[in-house]
Formats: sequence, structure tokens, C-alpha cells
Amino acid sequence: MKKGLLAVVLFLALFLVVPPGSTASTFNNLVVFGDSLSDTGNVARFTDAGANIWVETLANSFGANLYGFAYGGATTGYDNPAIGSTVTGLQWQIETYMPSLVSISTDANLFTVWAGANDFLQGRDYVSAAFNIGTALDKLYAAGASDILVGNLPDMGLTPSMYNTSTQGLASAWTLGFNTALETVLSDFRTAHTNVNIYNLDAYGIFSNYLPTTQAWSDLFWVDGFHPSASGHQLIFETAAAAVPEPTTIALLGFGLLGIAGVSRKKSYS
Repeated sequence: MKKGLLAVVLFLALFLVVPPGSTASTFNNLVVFGDSLSDTGNVARFTDAGANIWVETLANSFGANLYGFAYGGATTGYDNPAIGSTVTGLQWQIETYMPSLVSISTDANLFTVWAGANDFLQGRDYVSAAFNIGTALDKLYAAGASDILVGNLPDMGLTPSMYNTSTQGLASAWTLGFNTALETVLSDFRTAHTNVNIYNLDAYGIFSNYLPTTQAWSDLFWVDGFHPSASGHQLIFETAAAAVPEPTTIALLGFGLLGIAGVSRKKSYS
């Protein structure tokens, strides 16, 4: 029954993402920076075994090459305390890998930037984290990026690790503070760089508007205390696809639904 409920949600989302009669144009390359929510295997794959994460499905929908430079545990700065490293943070990722992309610099490229949750987990302030996203955008712009998808944070108070705990309120408040500061950062960037397209991945909206905090949704959406399941990544993909003005195909979305139907697991709120 729970799978049937999710199928209804994804079916409705399909028509929001792919209007009848739309035709697909594509980016040639998808270049990914961020943390475990976008990690394609540099540290690990933080979802159901054998399942795609959202950036892989997005790249497939464009027929694009995928360059995955996100690292699980990355902060918005240079470091990654979660794996005991002073490198592999967001700033390090961009500075390290952008020079290697000279060969695709004139192609139609979409860049993704999604980070911030690990700054909260490391006890850092949300204003600095949001400003770090702005610094990352400046670096991408200087390297020639003209299309960038930027994610805000989902309500961390609604993750299984935080929900119904003493830290839920703090996690939710930090999320709101970060997202508000990020809106200002993005507005300022758009004003300063009118030749760059900034697209919003509204992760906060997925959690707050579409995912009630019930056991059924916990079983469907989460693979562990912080990371989305295959079903969760499909919803993130659909939100990202709707934000970027490049329609995806019904066939590929159907592929995603079939993949979700094949995944089963048992989880609960901690």
C-alpha cells in the first residue's frame, strides 16, 4: 500500500515535470559539487544498494556526461571532518576539479551546488555556510559557468536522526536561518551576474510540503538517519528537473518508477 501511495505521488509529479507535448533539449555535461546527497561514490553511495541518486537520473534524462565531484561529509568550506580530512570540502572540490574541465568549457554545461548540512553537524554557523555557497558560485562564474543549480537545505529537524529528539528544534531553526541567508546570497549573485542562470532546487519544499512525518513516509523516503532512499532521490530528481528549463522524458521517469518498485527495505525513525 505504501508503494502504491508513492506511485500516485510520483505519477502526479510526472505531469508537473513533463508537460504533454514537450520536447527535450539537453545539457551535454552535468558537473556535480556537494556532499553525501550528491556523492556518486567518491566516499560512498548513500542510498539503497543498486539505486541511482538524483544527479545520475538527471544526467540520464539529459543524455549528459556526469562529472561527480561531491564528497560525503563535505562542508561548505575546504574540510571534511566527517572523514577526518582537511580537504574534500566544497571549496576544495571546485578549486581542485574545475581546472580539469577545460576540455568541456565551451559545451552546454549544468553545474550543481548542494551543501550545508555538514556545517550544522560540525557546529558551524549558518551565515558563514551560506556565504561559502556564494564564494563557490563566484569561483564557478570565474571559471566560465553560466548555468548553476543550487540546492537549499531540507528541514533537518524532520530527518529520522533529529525528528522527535531534543535537537529537532535547533536543527529546524538552523535550516531556516541557512535557507534565508542563502536566498540573500543568490539574490545578490543574480544582481551582480545577470548573464548567469541560477536555478533553485527547493529541497526544503520536498520535505515540508510533500512529506508528512509519518512512519509510512519514513519507510519510503529514508535509507538511514540522514540520507534519502531510491524513492527519495526520485522526488529530488523530479524537483531538480522541474527547476531547470530542460524537459525530461516520460520514458526515463518511468524507468525511475520501475527502479523504485524493485527496492524494498524496513526502516523506522530513530
